[in-house]
Amino acid sequence: MNVIDLLALCFGILGVILTIRETIWCWAAGIISVSIQGFVFYKARLFGDFSLQIFYFVSGLYGWIYWNKYKTQEFNISKMSKKNWVLVFLGIIILSFILYPILKYIKSDKIIFESILTSSSIICTYMMAKKWIENWILWILIDLAYVYLYLVKQLPTYAILYLFFSVMALYGFYLWRKKLKK
Repeated sequence: MNVIDLLALCFGILGVILTIRETIWCWAAGIISVSIQGFVFYKARLFGDFSLQIFYFVSGLYGWIYWNKYKTQEFNISKMSKKNWVLVFLGIIILSFILYPILKYIKSDKIIFESILTSSSIICTYMMAKKWIENWILWILIDLAYVYLYLVKQLPTYAILYLFFSVMALYGFYLWRKKLKK
C-alpha cells in the first residue's frame, strides 16, 4: 500500500463515518477520497470506476450544497416509496444499457460488471443525498461487488476499503433505522 492508496482509504472511511453521523463534512472527505481514487482507477484501466469518481466529485459538491440548504430546517431520514423503488431499478437498468457501449468503446476492462456497478452507484448516491434509509442496503450490495472487482484487478487496498464500506453501510443502516423509529 502506498501513500496515495492510504490517503484514499483514510478519507473514504472518514467520509462514510461522517455520513452515518449526518455531518455535512462527509461530502468534503468524500471529494478528497474520490479525487485520489479516480487517478488510481484511470491507471488501472477501470474507466467506468474512473468516470464514477468524476460523478462522485460532482455529487459531493451537490450533496454539500443540498445538505447545507437544510442546515437550518428539519431534514430527516425517510423511507422510499414503492414508486421510487421501481424508479431506482429502472434507472439502474437504463443507465447500465447506456454505459455498456461507452465502456466497450473506451476498452474498459470489466464492461458488464462496471456498467451495472457504476449505474447502481450513481442512483445510490442520489438516494443518499435524499437521506433515504434504503441507500444503505444498496450500498452494502454494491460495495461487496466492488470488493470482488478490486480483488480480480489486483487492487487489494481498494478491496479492503470497499469491504470496510460494506460493514459501515450495515452500521449506517442500523443507526439510521434506529433514528427513523424515533
